[in-house]
Amino acid sequence: MTVASVDPLMAITRADGLVLRCDAAAVGLDQELRREFSRGQLVRIRYGVYVGTSVWSTLSPNARYLCRIRAYAAISPEAPVFSHHSAAAIWGLPRPAAWPTDVHITVPEASGGRSRHGVVRHTAGPPPRVVERDGLRVTTVADTAVEMARVLPFADAVAMMDRAIHIPRRGVSLATREDLDRSLEALAGPARVKGRATALRVVQFASTQSGSGGESVSRANIDLLGFEAPELQVRFDDAAGFIAFVDFFWRSISKVGEFDGLGKYVKEEYTRGLTTAQVVMAEKDREDRVRALGPTFARWDWKIARDLSVFGEFLRSHGIPRGAR
Repeated sequence: MTVASVDPLMAITRADGLVLRCDAAAVGLDQELRREFSRGQLVRIRYGVYVGTSVWSTLSPNARYLCRIRAYAAISPEAPVFSHHSAAAIWGLPRPAAWPTDVHITVPEASGGRSRHGVVRHTAGPPPRVVERDGLRVTTVADTAVEMARVLPFADAVAMMDRAIHIPRRGVSLATREDLDRSLEALAGPARVKGRATALRVVQFASTQSGSGGESVSRANIDLLGFEAPELQVRFDDAAGFIAFVDFFWRSISKVGEFDGLGKYVKEEYTRGLTTAQVVMAEKDREDRVRALGPTFARWDWKIARDLSVFGEFLRSHGIPRGAR
């Protein structure tokens, strides 16, 4: 933006980075808003809602989808209840595939609303359980995970479900298995609910120990391919003390499996202030110490984990045994 227009528009920019046309009009800045949009300094993400082009260009796909959700909330006459894909994004549940561009909300059956203008309206019989998350009304994390398990591919659904009940080493889980069971019970009734059996399978398979979406997708595909289920988050120590918790361990063949997503090397929650080079070296040191105890390693990334034929051949090449069926 030009120097002449930055200050006025900055004054009406919301804390979430959004600029609303109604706010600009209320203080006489509608001309400035139109001018900056025409100059390419603003991106319109919804009718009447803008964000700075420089800001938009730096946002991840997840952050862009959350921005679309907040844009809809900002101009809605009543606070919407976000559900399905949108609720999953708000809760931070991983979506290995791309997020949709449509915003998903749940409305009462009697409201008669239609899906249009980038908004998908879902109707619910009993009123949904609604909580507040980051200032937005949203279906509970357990209800959200179960709803998504009804419609997503198995591995993607497992990634969301695992995250919902993941018990971190510091902090608490978003939901419990009991919460998931209650959400499943809400789907029970005289009428057959489409996808309930699929959701039940995901709930039964879900683990509190999976540390990332990549680990969850890998574990689900290991099961789909018929290989032996590994132990999760196995601790290794040597004479010098604690080494690491590994993602997967096949004790029968003394094989460690590690999913190497990009986040391990760039996200602050994993790097904890270290540079990428330092993280790589620390990872190599941990692996060398574990190898000294006897186990061998198999490492893979998203490209391998998402392709069943490639992943199956990879697991066979590393001697992973077939599971009992």
